[in-house]
Amino acid sequence: MEFLYLLAIPLLIAVNALFVAVEFALVSVRKTRVEEMVQQKLAGAKSVKFAFDNIDRSIATSQLGITIASIAIGAVGEPVLARLIEPLLGALSGSILFITKHGLATTVALICITLLHVVLGEQVPKLASLQAPDRTALWLCPPLNFFSGVMNPLIILMNAVGNFLLRLFGYKAATNGVHIHSIQELRMLIDETEDAGLIDAESADYVQNVFELRDKKVRECMVPIEKMDALELHSSSEAILEFVRSCGHTRIPVYDGTRDNIIGILNTKNLFYFFSLMNAVVLDDALYPVEFLRADELISNALRELKKTKVPMAIVRDENKMVVGMITLEDIIEEIVGDIEDEHDGPTMKLRRVLKKPTDSGASRSSVQIRPHST
Repeated sequence: MEFLYLLAIPLLIAVNALFVAVEFALVSVRKTRVEEMVQQKLAGAKSVKFAFDNIDRSIATSQLGITIASIAIGAVGEPVLARLIEPLLGALSGSILFITKHGLATTVALICITLLHVVLGEQVPKLASLQAPDRTALWLCPPLNFFSGVMNPLIILMNAVGNFLLRLFGYKAATNGVHIHSIQELRMLIDETEDAGLIDAESADYVQNVFELRDKKVRECMVPIEKMDALELHSSSEAILEFVRSCGHTRIPVYDGTRDNIIGILNTKNLFYFFSLMNAVVLDDALYPVEFLRADELISNALRELKKTKVPMAIVRDENKMVVGMITLEDIIEEIVGDIEDEHDGPTMKLRRVLKKPTDSGASRSSVQIRPHST
C-alpha cells in the first residue's frame, strides 16, 4: 500500500503540471495562430480552437483539475512521506524543542511535497508552456476538453456561482471574449518586438507612424497655401511654360483670379500630350476636376476619399470655404515612411536647358500658343 501511495505522488504532480501547462498555453497562444493551425489541419488544432473559443470554461476546467490534484497530493503525499521519514529520526527520543519525532517528520514531509509541487507541478510546466504555447495546446487541449465534458455539471455550477458573486460585487459576468489590445498596447508590443530584434528599427517606425496617423488631421499634413505652387488661368503662354518648367510638378492647381477660386488641376502630362498632337495646347483640356477636403478632416478619411476618387491631389479649405493648402497621396505616405525624394524635388540643369532649347522651326517652346480655359 505504501508503494501505491508513493507511486501516486509523481502521478498527481504530473497531472497538476498538465493542467497548469494547458492553462498558460491557452492564455498565451494568439488567436491568429489558432486559426493558422486549423487551416494547416494540425492534429489537435480543432480541440485547441474549441478550448480557445470557450476560454472561460477551459480556464475553469484547468483550475478545477489543479485544485483536485493539489488536494490529492497533500492528502496522499504528506502522510506516506512522514511515515517513511519518521524511522530515520529513530535516534531522537522524546521531543526536541517541544517537537515530537512525528511532528518533525510531518514538517519535513510537507516541505518536500511543497517543493516538488511548486517546482515540478507549477514552475516548470508554466515556463515550458510560455515558450511553446501552440505546441503545448496541441498536445493538451484534447484531454482538457475530455475532462471538461466529464466534469461539465460541476463546471457549470462553478461558473454560475462565480458570475453571481461578480455581479454581487458590481463586476461584469465572465464572457468568452478574448482580450483585444488597445492602440497603446500594440505600440508597446512593437517596441518590445524591435528590442528583441525580430523587426528592424525602420519597420517598427513605419508601424508606429501608422498608429500616429489615425489621430492626425489634414491641416497637420498639408502643404500650406503659402508654399503651394499654383497657376493662374489667364497667364501668358510663356509664363505657363516657365512655371511648369520651374516647379517640376506633374499636377498643378489652377485658379481663376484668386487662389480661393481653384477651378481644376493641371496634368502636365496631358498638357504635353496635346501639344504633341496639335502643336498647340488647350489648357482646359489638360485640367481635371478638383477635389476639396476640410482642414479639420482626419487623415484616414482623406486617404479613403483620395483612393475612392482615384485622384492623388486635393485642395484643402477651412470652414469658410477659403483655400488653406493642398494635400497629395505622397504627403500622406511621407507621414508613414518619411520624406520621399523624386526627380521633381530638384530639377537638373539638363532639364532646364532642354526646355529652353529651340525647336526645329526656330521657335522656342515658350512661343507655343496656349488658350486659357473659357469662362
